[in-house]
Amino acid sequence: MGQLKLNVDTTVKSSSGLISIGTVVRECHDIVLGASSLKFSGHLSPFLAECVAIREGIEFATDHGLSLGVIKMDARNVVLALQAINCNALEGPVVRAISKILERLGSTSYRFTCRSCNAVAYGLAQFTFHNNVSQSCFDSILDWLTTTVLNDLN
Repeated sequence: MGQLKLNVDTTVKSSSGLISIGTVVRECHDIVLGASSLKFSGHLSPFLAECVAIREGIEFATDHGLSLGVIKMDARNVVLALQAINCNALEGPVVRAISKILERLGSTSYRFTCRSCNAVAYGLAQFTFHNNVSQSCFDSILDWLTTTVLNDLN
C-alpha cells in the first residue's frame, strides 16, 4: 500500500468558542482510506487546536489498524515546536506528549505543507464547522473528499 499520509487542519472561531478539526488518511497514490471530523466547544489557541487535530488523526488511524508514514499540516509553528524537542512555551507539555506518541509509532514523521496542499483536511474542517457535522468514515468516503484530494497539489 505504500506510505500512508495523514493530513490535519482546524477551524478556530475564538469569538464563538467553537473549534472543528478535519483529518484525512490517504495512501501514496492519494486514494482516501478514511476521514474524520469533529466539532466541539472550547477556547483553544489555533496552535493547541492543531495539536488536538494531530492527536485525533493518529487515534483515528491506529483505531483502524493503519500505520502512518507522514503527518502533514499547514501550521508551521506546530511543526517547528515538534522539531524543537525542548519546547518551553506554555504549550510545551502538549508538544512533548505528541512527540512521545510519534516516538511510539516509530517511523512517522511530520511536515509542514502549504494550505493548497492541505486542502482536503482544511475543507473537511470548514465543512464540519459550517454544517455542524462530526463524522468518521472509513468504508464510504464522501465524494467531495476524493475530488479534493485529486486537486491537492501534493
